[in-house]
Amino acid sequence: MYLGVAHILGMHETAALFAAHEGWRAWPPIDGMRPYELTLWLAFVEFFLGVFVFGGLFTRVLGVVAVLVAGFQVLALGLAGGVVAPLLALGAALVVARGGGGGTMESALGKMQRRSIERQRERDEERRLEREAKRRAADAASS
Repeated sequence: MYLGVAHILGMHETAALFAAHEGWRAWPPIDGMRPYELTLWLAFVEFFLGVFVFGGLFTRVLGVVAVLVAGFQVLALGLAGGVVAPLLALGAALVVARGGGGGTMESALGKMQRRSIERQRERDEERRLEREAKRRAADAASS
């Protein structure tokens, strides 16, 4: 997530690291990629994940993806890539385990949706009571 900026600023170094550590080429989805291409894709994915995970949306699903991306970097580079990837993997794992928490956007949207549903139930109940009152008035007038 924060590595996205590091990838842009230090793209040559990151690509050189991937070129020096060829173990990532054994992974079928990324086998045909060049080191610069892999670096750009990782930066893109980390930026996307950072926007949503740290923004508080889709924390459980994208947290798992963040663990996978950071875990890939740790497996491919080890600590040669720095300590940021292992820390990101740990942080994303904590987000997945906690489920985001009360201060996330998911939580706020959930509260808004529940309140909207409650208000709709209240309006439906008021309409039902009004219809019953009109029906009773009509029955009383016809009797």
